[in-house]
Amino acid sequence: MLKILVPIVAMVAGVIGGILIGARHRRGASESGVLPDWLRGTWGRILPVTRRLVSSVWSLAKRLARVGKALGRSIGARMKSASVAERGKQGAEKLRQCLDHVGLPKLTQRHSIDRIEEHQAVDTTMLNCRARIGREPDGESWRSVLIIDLCGTIESPGDGHEVYLDVALHDVTDEPAQRMPVLNRPKAGPIQPTSEFAFQTDMGKLCRRATVLEDWTSVAKISPEWFVLPRQGHRSLQFSVAIASRETDARLAAATCVAPYENIEIGYLDVEDNIQRAKTLAVGLAFSVAAAKNELLDCEIDVIHGWVRTNFGSADVSSGARLELERALQKTAAFFRRGGQLNVRDICTEVVEIAPMVGRLDILDLCLRVAGAKGQVTAPELNQLKNLAAWLQVDRSRLRTMVEKRLPVSMHQSQDEEMILGVTTDMSSEEARRQLNREYAKWSSRVISSDPAIRKQADQMLNLIANARTQYVGVKVAK
Repeated sequence: MLKILVPIVAMVAGVIGGILIGARHRRGASESGVLPDWLRGTWGRILPVTRRLVSSVWSLAKRLARVGKALGRSIGARMKSASVAERGKQGAEKLRQCLDHVGLPKLTQRHSIDRIEEHQAVDTTMLNCRARIGREPDGESWRSVLIIDLCGTIESPGDGHEVYLDVALHDVTDEPAQRMPVLNRPKAGPIQPTSEFAFQTDMGKLCRRATVLEDWTSVAKISPEWFVLPRQGHRSLQFSVAIASRETDARLAAATCVAPYENIEIGYLDVEDNIQRAKTLAVGLAFSVAAAKNELLDCEIDVIHGWVRTNFGSADVSSGARLELERALQKTAAFFRRGGQLNVRDICTEVVEIAPMVGRLDILDLCLRVAGAKGQVTAPELNQLKNLAAWLQVDRSRLRTMVEKRLPVSMHQSQDEEMILGVTTDMSSEEARRQLNREYAKWSSRVISSDPAIRKQADQMLNLIANARTQYVGVKVAK
């Protein structure tokens, strides 16, 4: 801008000077040096305009100079910032090269490493850790993983020292001072309460005695499929991370952090609670079966009491706890003897929600033993057992197998063909014939058993099959 304004000012001054010189040559100057009147008037008009023009140009020039100075400082700051950013990128690249050299996990994704923000109070003279939720591809979908990040200093005995990463998990949601263990998820079989989760992975060699990670660096990924938490829902997990020597197993650096985690799966303590809850509901169902005939016998109560002592009591239970359990059973028995009733269907619905099939079968087996405690099974009790099996979602064929074992046909006051033989009025003649043929093949082979009780039951079943053929198929079998 100054390069433009200076020539303009010079041009204006040259024009004025040319006018004055031309006027002097034309008319001449007086001896006294006084300008002619016509020139004095012209000069009087031009001089104020020239002064104002020069003043305006000079003021504009100073303003432009200030603007240029500020612009220069801004450009310089940006250039300096760009230089710092470039140096930062170079430093990060050097860090990545160092990590590749020492064998730490390579950073293949941009979000795997984040620059430590200035407002974060992270002391890089010591090891720091953090845990976060990430995702990784799993075929055509994605799965969640827990990502462990480290930053700070790792001191080793010397250059090129081999190390490994060790991670332990604990649940500190309820009582931070009383950590609950996180257990290993077994590939098969039940969860082992003593098998606590631990994760280890090799980290290769540290390039120098003091390795400083100035950025958050991802060093491990832990799948939720590897562990089981104590409870379902929103949890707080404590991660205890250590860098250990491969040679001596000594810890070279350690750090601890707590991170939130939403557990969508049922926890192992939830399973235990559900088991105890299902057992409590089983007692109510057993009393309901015993009271189905409008009376409650002592022999039936004894069966229930024996089951409760086995499933709720143990050798280390105090005498006070056992006494409290006995009182609870007495109150329950008194409730049913007074004609009290439970909503059996709702109880079964809750049992299905919290108990696996093996637990439901155990409950049904208890009810069968209660029904057979007096040596006979009434029709109301059989109807109650069929309803229980349906509401507990137990297959009717499995119920018949259990009835055959616990309640032989000789104990039945009334012959229920559906419960005993598996035939119903809804079957066609051909379907009933095939079912009865299967029952006949099973029981005809048992009439020669060495056990008198089995031979007696087989004879009774063959007689029932013959009568059922007449009723359901219309064919009388010759003896």
